[in-house]
Amino acid sequence: MAVVKANGYGHGAVPAARAALEGGATWLGVSSVAEGIELRRASIQAPILNLGYTPPAALSAAVAARLALTVYDREGLALLKTASTEIGVHVKVDTGMHRLGAPPDDAVKLAVDVAGDPNLRLEGFWTHFADAKDPAFTRGQLHAYLDARSALMRAGITNFLSHAAGSSGLIQVPEAWLDLVRPGLIIYGVRPVRSWTDLPGLRPALRWQTVVTHLVTVPTGESVGYGRRFIAQQPARVATIAVGYADGLYRSASERGRAIVRGVAVPIAGTISMDQAALDVTTVAGVMVGDVVTLIGQDGDATLTADDLAEASGTISYEVLCAIGGRVLRRYL
Repeated sequence: MAVVKANGYGHGAVPAARAALEGGATWLGVSSVAEGIELRRASIQAPILNLGYTPPAALSAAVAARLALTVYDREGLALLKTASTEIGVHVKVDTGMHRLGAPPDDAVKLAVDVAGDPNLRLEGFWTHFADAKDPAFTRGQLHAYLDARSALMRAGITNFLSHAAGSSGLIQVPEAWLDLVRPGLIIYGVRPVRSWTDLPGLRPALRWQTVVTHLVTVPTGESVGYGRRFIAQQPARVATIAVGYADGLYRSASERGRAIVRGVAVPIAGTISMDQAALDVTTVAGVMVGDVVTLIGQDGDATLTADDLAEASGTISYEVLCAIGGRVLRRYL
């Protein structure tokens, strides 16, 4: 199951879904009914699971879009029972994440009730790992899940998909692969944990670039941007670039962020604005208006990753990618 929620982790849900299906995925995962409908409107016919909550007002649209739905409590099951057509259901077991999910015993009872309803079809029984960096905790979650699954099978219910592993679990806990895995971040070529050396051939699918829109020489002692956070210690050449925090370049990267111009990684100069940022390009010869600026990707011998930008912003690569705004043009090669 290729997880394409959050606009395909910022990459574009529809192109990411199509590429994943072409690459061999057989399911798609989303986090809302609206995300599933977006894929259906793009004529994607593969099975789609809403991993998240289904509001009562969205049930009819979810059914019309042929989405499989997650159930984890009695209220959710009662809602699905009001539909007069067949719905694929995946019951979620809470094994330690304590987010969405039913305790193991309750999840088994829910799954038995789903299997016994003429309009519901138990397609899946699943859980989600809280910390795949901790193999002992993860294996404890897996064992709790497998115990619940065994209880369900002892009740005579066997025809369903078992799934537990997302990107981290897929890499770290191979015994959790079961019938189906749900990779998210790694299908976009980014490791869940930067220091992991697994999958040496992994390479990022996304490159994020903008352009230089203005150049100015800033005299010694003068400042750049809001709050005067950059003060020129010597005459500085500063390039304005067409990207800001409204596009997903976090304001918190103002102090430590970098970008690549003409194959050289240079520091962000001063505070990132809503629509623009500035770079200190004093050390780069020949910078001109229109030059390409790379925020994530490779230019010449210089490379910046989503992890680099995340570290500069005080966050994680997931958030950096998901935050790239809708007004940023996507081109697919």
